[in-house]
Amino acid sequence: MLIIPYEIETLQQERPWANWLLVAACTLTSLFFLFDAECAQALTPLVLQGFSLTGLLGNVLLHQDLIHLVGNMLFLWVFGNAICMNIGNLRYLAVFVGCTLLAGVAQVLLDGSSTVGASGAINGIVGMVLAMYPLNRVYLFWFFAIRGGSFSCQAWVIILAWFAFDVWGALGGGDMVAYWAHLGGFLGGVSIGLSGLHLGWFQLICYDNRSLLQILRKEPLEG
Repeated sequence: MLIIPYEIETLQQERPWANWLLVAACTLTSLFFLFDAECAQALTPLVLQGFSLTGLLGNVLLHQDLIHLVGNMLFLWVFGNAICMNIGNLRYLAVFVGCTLLAGVAQVLLDGSSTVGASGAINGIVGMVLAMYPLNRVYLFWFFAIRGGSFSCQAWVIILAWFAFDVWGALGGGDMVAYWAHLGGFLGGVSIGLSGLHLGWFQLICYDNRSLLQILRKEPLEG
């Protein structure tokens, strides 16, 4: 079954131009990497290989094929916009870079294979959604064989299902997927989200349900 998110229930506070720029940069760079041999050669240093800072930061701009690119950009658009338009564009860029580094370090330490793709950083943004909006609803399309439809659920349900899938994949040997980058980015994003809420860097509004931090502390939402 294929499950594709298309919206998160949260109120837009500002235009998420930083996330739009990230989507555009990843898309354009990946297309050059995939379809222009000379550009692909020039972009090789951006591949994650060891602890090169260029690779640790630049691998998010490259993707293995069009399916990889489209899937990642869809998730980045949905989850990235939800976070960016609520924490602010500059904070969002800092968070994205942090998740990128944490995902890359986890992949190098626990797997060691070279990789490309924004999925580790995107999992970090998904982790932030779990920290900030676990009870808000996510709307999704589903496809199975020749049938399809849509449904919604609270964010924590689908996010923890994806997390469990990544754990299963990582423990099962990877299957050519950078599962350790997914897990490193996700846990980093949850940690950043909880820390930002605790320190007051990120604020919820009355429209949103309780954050994960408030649930753990058994606190009500402050309107």
